[in-house]
Amino acid sequence: MLILRFLGVACLIGAAASLAAYLLTGDRRYLRWIGWILRFAAGVVLLFVALLLLERILMPII
Repeated sequence: MLILRFLGVACLIGAAASLAAYLLTGDRRYLRWIGWILRFAAGVVLLFVALLLLERILMPII
């Protein structure tokens, strides 16, 4: 779980850095990077939520 949180923070930092680079240079390549990073972050969020739900489901059983 801690690794997923670090990945989430890294995604936010990467997206913010790409946005800053786009604003400074105007190069649209950085916008594509933001899109890729946000798609990856959405996957991380879905995995995090799935693990939380799995933990809630399995906790009464164990």
